[in-house]
Amino acid sequence: MKYWIKKINFILFCLTAVFAAFHTGLYAASVPADEAFIMEGKVLDIEGKEVEGAEVFIYESSNTRRQAEYISARTDKNGAYRIVLPAGKYWAVARLRKSSAGYGPLMPGDKHSGNPAEIELSTKGHHMNFTIADIREAAGLSRKKIGGDYVKIEGRIIDRSGMPVKAAYVIANKEKEFSFLPDYISSWVDENGHYTLYVPRGNYYLGYAFAFPPGKNYAPVSEVFFNEGMTDLDLVTVEAGKDKYKGD
Repeated sequence: MKYWIKKINFILFCLTAVFAAFHTGLYAASVPADEAFIMEGKVLDIEGKEVEGAEVFIYESSNTRRQAEYISARTDKNGAYRIVLPAGKYWAVARLRKSSAGYGPLMPGDKHSGNPAEIELSTKGHHMNFTIADIREAAGLSRKKIGGDYVKIEGRIIDRSGMPVKAAYVIANKEKEFSFLPDYISSWVDENGHYTLYVPRGNYYLGYAFAFPPGKNYAPVSEVFFNEGMTDLDLVTVEAGKDKYKGD
C-alpha cells in the first residue's frame, strides 16, 4: 500500500513540475545545453524604474494575440528576467497583468511594451530591456503637465464605413515627429470608439495609434489649432497617408 502511495505522490509531483515549468517559461530549460541560448534583461516603466512581477512573452511569429510559445518567470524586485530558448527567430513583448491570463484583450491597469520586438537568437547571450506602460497612466501624466490651462477635445476614431475602431488612442504633438512619447495622448477609446483628449491651447499635429508606446508607428492625420474645446472631432482611419478628420 505504501508503495502505491509513494508512486502516486511521485506522479503528482511530476505533473505539478511540468505544469509549473510550462507557465513560467522553464519549459525551455529542457533544451540541450549545446543548443540553449539565454535571453535576459530588465522590464522598466516609462520613468525608467524597474518593474517587479512582469513577464516576457516569446512568440515564434509576429502574431502575439494568442498563447505564447515561451513565457519567462516573473521579474524580480530589480525588474530582471531570464529565459532559456533554442536558437531561432522570435517576437517578444513584456506585460504586467492584473489577471493571470497570458493573452487576450488588455484590461484597465494592465501594462505592456507595445509592438513585439523581433529577435534573432544566434549568440549564447542576448540582452534586451523592455519599457511597459498603461496608456491611461501615460495620459494622466500628460494631463499633469497641462496644469489648469487646457481645453477638452472629444470625438471618435472610426473606419471608412463610420464604424468605431478598437484598441486605439489619439495623439497630439507639437512636432510632426517624436522619438518615444508624444506631448499629449488620450486613453484607449471605449467600445464606441470615443476618446477624450486634454491639451493646452495651441497648434498640434493630430493622429492616432494602435500600439503603445507609439514611437513612429502612428498615423498623423492633420495639423489642428485648438483655441477652445471641441466635440465631435472624429478621426477616420483610411489608407496610409490619406487620413482625414471631421471637425465641427
